[in-house]
Amino acid sequence: MTLHWPPAPPEQRDVHPQQVPAAAPPAGTERTPSPGAHPAAPSHEPAPSQEPAPSQEPAPSADRPAPSQRPAQAVTGLTPPPDLFPEPGPLAGRSRLTDPRLISGVAEVTEMIAAQLDDGANPAEVMPVIRETARRWLERQVRSGLLPASAGGALDDLARAVHDQRYELGPVTDYLRDPQVENIDINGCDQVWITYASGERVAGPPVAASDDALISMIRTWATRGGQTARDFSAAAPLVNVALTGSARLTATMSVTPRPCASLRRHGQIDVTLSRLTQLGTIDGTLAAFLAAAVRSRCNIIVTGGVNAGKTTMLRALASEIPPGERVATLESEYELYLHELALHPDVIAFEAREANSEGAGGITLHDLIAHALRHNPRRILVGEVRRGEIMPMLEAMNSGQEGSMCTLHANSPTEAFDRILILGLRGGLALAERAIHILVGMAVDLIVHIRRGYDGTRTVRYVSEILEVMPPGDTERPAVNRLFLPDPQTGRAVAAHTPSAGMLARLASGGFDPGLLDQQRSQQPAFGQQRRQPGMWSR
Repeated sequence: MTLHWPPAPPEQRDVHPQQVPAAAPPAGTERTPSPGAHPAAPSHEPAPSQEPAPSQEPAPSADRPAPSQRPAQAVTGLTPPPDLFPEPGPLAGRSRLTDPRLISGVAEVTEMIAAQLDDGANPAEVMPVIRETARRWLERQVRSGLLPASAGGALDDLARAVHDQRYELGPVTDYLRDPQVENIDINGCDQVWITYASGERVAGPPVAASDDALISMIRTWATRGGQTARDFSAAAPLVNVALTGSARLTATMSVTPRPCASLRRHGQIDVTLSRLTQLGTIDGTLAAFLAAAVRSRCNIIVTGGVNAGKTTMLRALASEIPPGERVATLESEYELYLHELALHPDVIAFEAREANSEGAGGITLHDLIAHALRHNPRRILVGEVRRGEIMPMLEAMNSGQEGSMCTLHANSPTEAFDRILILGLRGGLALAERAIHILVGMAVDLIVHIRRGYDGTRTVRYVSEILEVMPPGDTERPAVNRLFLPDPQTGRAVAAHTPSAGMLARLASGGFDPGLLDQQRSQQPAFGQQRRQPGMWSR
């Protein structure tokens, strides 16, 4: 297998049929985390991660040449050479412990000094202890002939790896510190793939000495992360958990040949609609429209495919919620993190809880929505609707919690209605299909659809459509008014049809100028003619 740069052409990627022009990156973007940086993305405007903001390739440097300058590298074994890996700026360098003995030494040194390391210890205090213990361990290995004398040069890497193993997320910590990293996929201890925001996907060094060590590592992460500890064992072989540092872990064992893990890094935490405008996810008209929709308390569903950027869009929409409003967030694993932002001082954040090995103690999002309503929230935000919780969510939207929002997997905005119907029926809802469609039409005001594309140099994410949703008319399905449609050339959303009178009034109350829609439509002749034709509402 051969790994090539630059990345594969668009036709080999998950792309929108139309190529999307890259937005100009904001000035001053750097990928230079501080040496002690927490894996979480910096407050405000880090380069994008797995969520909707497009990002750019960092400037070429001596450590990280431009993609076109990186030679095709044959991956002949499970341990690619060190220069295959992008460097994370001024950190001491990506850990290059590729020798299996050194990798196993991380666990051994950690165990040797476990009693001397407190959980809340300052790194400046513990590093001398870690370094001295690592030095003694290396000397013993060299004297015993288990390592060559040159292994002494790995002291710094070994000490840093021990620190990250004890206090952070082990060998993946450096990747999570890098604002350009989107995903880390691990297929067994020695098969690691790193996906960058530029679209590059490169092989990484082993993350554990054995598959058993990888399982132990994942088990530790699952115990530390989340609101409650989550089991990872043969009896509970599937785990999903939010990790320290704004990353989400999905791991599997027993039902796959080897233990597997995928970590998705949240690079855009403190994000706003203005920031998404800078990054090219939306334009100024869309930003003004969405801001007014949130302020006027429209109920919004954000749709899109996997890794399209739905959660980041939901965070950006939430930035327009007035600070004085009480907000409840409900998630399977924390991803919104509104409760950690100063912008939202009154947030109650709920996280679902999995049942224990005996099947007891589980708390679902369905349970949480009903309970959250008793905490007097003005709005409810569900990070992602996956199961039967869609019905209580819709009922909450339709019974006083106006301005609530959620995300939903769907390949197109109109497909969202079928997805809601399927989720409702799968959840055992004893309602006729028409009754479900009526509930959707009464509860939901807008559907915002996001797509992910590739412009030839980087991954980009952008809003492609916005629908106004109304109760069913001539058919059983909800009526929709296609307010924004994909531009024929770029695929990005542009104003197409005029909102209903009621929606226009609501948007105006939120400070929106309808003239912005007319101005954008005048620049789109096809849409300008289309909006004057009958049938602008799809039923």
